Amino acid sequence: MQRLGAGAAGEVWYAEEGGRRLAVKVAANGRSLAAEIGALARLRHPNVPGLVAADRAGMWMAREFVAGARLTSWAHGRPLAERLSVMRRVAETLVAVHGAGVLHGDLSPANVLVDEAGEPHLLDVGADTRGGALGWIAPERLRGEGPSIPSEVYGLGALLYAVCTGRPPYERSGAHPLGYAGSGSLPVPVSSLAPDVPAEVGQLALTALAYRPSARPPSAYAFVELLRHARPEPPEEVVVGMDDERERLRRILVNVLRGEPAMVVVHGPRGSGRATLLRELAARAVGEGFPVQHLAVEQASLALTRAQDEDVLCLDADGRTAEEIEVALEGRTEAGLVLVRASVPVRSLARRGAIHVRPVALSRAEVASLSAALGLGSERVQRAWERSRGRPGVAVALLHGQVHVPELSEQQERLLGRLEEGPVRLPELAALVDATEHQTLDLLEPLFEAGVVWSGADGAELQGSRAV
Repeated sequence: MQRLGAGAAGEVWYAEEGGRRLAVKVAANGRSLAAEIGALARLRHPNVPGLVAADRAGMWMAREFVAGARLTSWAHGRPLAERLSVMRRVAETLVAVHGAGVLHGDLSPANVLVDEAGEPHLLDVGADTRGGALGWIAPERLRGEGPSIPSEVYGLGALLYAVCTGRPPYERSGAHPLGYAGSGSLPVPVSSLAPDVPAEVGQLALTALAYRPSARPPSAYAFVELLRHARPEPPEEVVVGMDDERERLRRILVNVLRGEPAMVVVHGPRGSGRATLLRELAARAVGEGFPVQHLAVEQASLALTRAQDEDVLCLDADGRTAEEIEVALEGRTEAGLVLVRASVPVRSLARRGAIHVRPVALSRAEVASLSAALGLGSERVQRAWERSRGRPGVAVALLHGQVHVPELSEQQERLLGRLEEGPVRLPELAALVDATEHQTLDLLEPLFEAGVVWSGADGAELQGSRAV
């Protein structure tokens, strides 16, 4: 016999008898294999290795041996269509398992082997896992709940996510193992990691990975049908960069799901990515079953008064002063989550526990990734990064060969006209409009925000152009 591996429940050995290849599992640490033996005794499926023999006391069992690679290892480098086809067969096999009245209990890549013919096989069906593999099990199981149909659907979502992106839904974070479990956050959208994956496939992975069990597809069969009928259209929007800010917002949403209301002010200049951050978070809130309202800040007072603890309010206060926003939000509310898009921070809201988030600029590498995700070439990347100063909205426009010139005052027209003649230093520009350097920068700020004016490589000179 040859030892194949070991886990908490026992050891697995390879054996041959009468020309048959077997995997023999031997219980350890006082465990019993009775649950797994009972599950396999009720199952007859080509993608579940069958039970051959077992000890009545549950101390050992022998099943058919399967030679293959773990699902994630097998998927590496293979065409997406092939990966999704195998993932569908995995889900179809789970439908049959559930139809026999059995729950798998530990859906993870280690328990899905793909053979040389491309057929997946589910291992450890019904085994006494007493938890499951960190990073692959549902949040409710981390709280001590047993396996259920919703937790099994979560496992399918985790496998689909990994098959699509090449990584688990949650990557290791710090030394503590629960940092890998994802109990305090939500996964990064599939489109941010693999923009070639069809939008409906990526959305299915996220829906199955919902924090709330009730927000997931209701069964493995429903999961199969959604995967089978997913349309091939790519995502409408791919979000790149702002990783820390997006993670922070996802964690806030999980806290809201746990019953901790929050108010978040996302602030910064136009084109900085505020709307993108809020759209992504609002979509995740909808996916978790929250009713979401999008309102102008002028409508805030009545909406805040009427809101319930399940409501998410997205308020647009762009261009408003901090004082105006404070007045609009002064009423008490029972809303679960209040999201505010603002040009400026509203520090006075800190006494109400408001959290401020400011998008950070994209790096050149992130602008390049954004260009690739949009299906554009690399020829405009450097210029888009320099002129946008890393602001996503401006970078996208420049990558598409577009420049949106705001309405200009007489002074701004004179400044831009001079900049279009060639690079110039700030003191010369200030003298041109008889203003201080600080006043001149204020005049230029809308042009910076539009990518019409930008700093030179050394930062000492400014440049400008109405053309791309």
